[in-house]
Amino acid sequence: MRELRRRDFLGTLAVPGVAGIASAVAGAPPVPTEPASDAAVFAEARRHFLIPEDVTYGNTGTLGASPREVVDAIALGTRRLEAALADWPYLEADGEPLTGYQPLLDLRAAVGSFIGASAEEIALTQNATMGMGFLANGLDLEPGDEVLSTDQEHVGGICPWRLYAKRQGIVVKELPLLPACAGGPDAIVELLANALTPRTRVLMVSHVTSSLGIRLPVRELCALARERGVLSLIDGAQAVGQIGVDVAGLGCDAYVGSPHKWLLAPKGTGFLYVRRDAQDRFWTTLASTAWDDRARGAFRFMQYGTGAVPVAEGLRAALRFIERIGLERIERWDAMLTRRLRDGLGRLPRVRLASPADPRLSAAITTFRVEGLTARALQEALWARKVRVRAQGDDKGVRLSAHLYVAPNDIDAVLEAVDAL
Repeated sequence: MRELRRRDFLGTLAVPGVAGIASAVAGAPPVPTEPASDAAVFAEARRHFLIPEDVTYGNTGTLGASPREVVDAIALGTRRLEAALADWPYLEADGEPLTGYQPLLDLRAAVGSFIGASAEEIALTQNATMGMGFLANGLDLEPGDEVLSTDQEHVGGICPWRLYAKRQGIVVKELPLLPACAGGPDAIVELLANALTPRTRVLMVSHVTSSLGIRLPVRELCALARERGVLSLIDGAQAVGQIGVDVAGLGCDAYVGSPHKWLLAPKGTGFLYVRRDAQDRFWTTLASTAWDDRARGAFRFMQYGTGAVPVAEGLRAALRFIERIGLERIERWDAMLTRRLRDGLGRLPRVRLASPADPRLSAAITTFRVEGLTARALQEALWARKVRVRAQGDDKGVRLSAHLYVAPNDIDAVLEAVDAL
């Protein structure tokens, strides 16, 4: 993806409201000039968010803040839908105000392009939890069949498998991940490799874990699964929009995402990727008109009935916003912020880092605690200084997600606040 240049970004992204959306849709960038610095690009980007300027928003791991282009797309989409509601003749699904009945091929193609997949491999959902539920409930597993995972999975990723275990008697192995992290990526691969048995049918892990931001060696784990004839299913809720994701390069059979986090899309947007030649392994468990139409690929996995068309418009706008900046630039910026934060925390004697220090396992999520303070007390103390983080339990502390609307001076303010405690 090409790097954004100064006039390109400051000229098109800076246009407010409707004009900004129209400019992005038109796709006619002005003549590029000198390359813009990261600082200039993200200073301009910060002005596109409704969060007050004096607030440091570090809770992208729960919900990303949407730029005003996304907010405007939802608002304008709602007005357009309501104004034209009586005009729909309902003769065919395409274009109807019922997202669960129309294939939305252009949007699925855009999401697919962003993660290296085809439109027929993408189903639109509401979040990663829904996607993982479709995968778990769609498989035919026998009592005693095994699902291999870790003890650091988000509840939305692991609970569908726990439910399957309770109902059908499969075995879910949640391996202790933190001891293996001390040995780096190879030790993590070895941990899961040693746990594979002839009864293992599924390997399900996070690309980036939710609580501690551990970046797993997913490519190697998917290769391991493929060698053993095991399905590889990846929870990418904390990865998409933060780091580059290429599902074909990863070699996974399925991947679920929540664009309302790091991709900054409307709340309640999600996607499910299922590799084309793996789709027949999964039943459709939410059924409507095209539930068994296998010729149309992953469309049969998005048969959820009436959905919000304006939310789909917001997802389009979020993809445009991220692509205008450039994901490589975003990943570089987030990594710089994370290093700055962790280096600073390392100089504070009462601070203990819960996230892995190994840079090969690091993402833009840093979880830390302050000795003598509960996680909730630390969260509240930082919010008193206009820093929004989220408590992760007293043994871990609080989680700070450093994304594109956070600046170096915000990190310095966080460090000053923690030091003052």
